[in-house]
Amino acid sequence: MEDRARDSAKLQARRNIMSAARRCHECDEEALGHCPDCHRGFCQDHFPKQQHSPCAEQQMRLAQTQVCYICGTQVYPDQWSLSRTTHYIDEYRCAGCGRHVCDELHTQRKTERVNIIREGLRGHRYQITTRYCDLCSPFYRMGGIKGLARWIVVAGTVAAGVLFYLHP
Repeated sequence: MEDRARDSAKLQARRNIMSAARRCHECDEEALGHCPDCHRGFCQDHFPKQQHSPCAEQQMRLAQTQVCYICGTQVYPDQWSLSRTTHYIDEYRCAGCGRHVCDELHTQRKTERVNIIREGLRGHRYQITTRYCDLCSPFYRMGGIKGLARWIVVAGTVAAGVLFYLHP
């Protein structure tokens, strides 16, 4: 009888641990998504970068440097939640060179990828916008200009290795 009571108490303790919800860092509501920059959990109201303290302060400091590298138009990296499990993230950065690029004029290729992250029994869907500027767009399959440079370095290293190996 004692074993059964002990097992029941352990099972109840495990259930209490598993049902404990993560809390928002700004308020005390249930955290629904994690910020990709500061990696903290936030509720639907505080998930946008302008609504939680570590990222809002950083956005204010970087406001002057977050401009399109071609035309100088200010860009506003943003993230928002449409529901409890659907989150959108748009950094307004070229995935090839890493520089900020405006949406209207200088985004040559724009795609969206979806990451689904399981958290307990719930899955969160992060829809991330990937952009390529005019310069990186022809090489988007290789990862833009930086990806092309990596491929050239690898090919050059292999060619030099073969040349030194075969040269007497």
